[in-house]
Amino acid sequence: MNRDNARVWRLTRRLVVYLVILLALQVAGEWTVMNRKIDHFIAQVEQGQKVATNDRSQPAWANGSLHLGAPGDMPLTFEAINLPVSIVVGGHSGVVVDEQRVVESSGLESWEKNITKYWRNNWRERYDAVLILRVKGSTEEEAQVAVERAQSLLGRRYDYLFNRTESWIYCSEVPWVAWKAAGYDLNYDGFQTTPNDLLVSPKTEIIYLRLTDAQGKAREYYVD
Repeated sequence: MNRDNARVWRLTRRLVVYLVILLALQVAGEWTVMNRKIDHFIAQVEQGQKVATNDRSQPAWANGSLHLGAPGDMPLTFEAINLPVSIVVGGHSGVVVDEQRVVESSGLESWEKNITKYWRNNWRERYDAVLILRVKGSTEEEAQVAVERAQSLLGRRYDYLFNRTESWIYCSEVPWVAWKAAGYDLNYDGFQTTPNDLLVSPKTEIIYLRLTDAQGKAREYYVD
């Protein structure tokens, strides 16, 4: 290896190290914000406080029902294909259409099924850890705009490259695109919109939370 090539290699290694450090700092910062947001919501529920946007005609969860969220709300889980993915970008998300349906995009099925489509609104039994996000200050009319935009994405293939184009769509891009149509940009950092971004965004708030401990006992927090 000549001197010029060695210099390029050293610079490349330094750049990679710097990028890894920046990514680690960003991820650590996101998890700090997310944990604070979750803790704040639990304290709100325990103290009987209302969330900022609680004017929906449909509750976040009716005790005893299996479905979650009002139209336009965003279910989110940290459960992903593996732990590193879960830590760095989060798990999965979508947009609630009604009591039966959620618009979601998943890349974990067979090729012909890896499209944006309706999934059952069964997140409460599908995942051990799940929360519902709502856009703060939004109205039911704006939520309906977001629902209709999410539905316009049906049939588009899952985006394995996580591009910002809308020809192919990845999971957390669905709520980002949907709510952007209603006038709310939920991407706080300008890069790809991850599930973690949706929770970190100052424009969202938690309205429902379900956590399951190691013994399989579930705890649920929600606003009546």
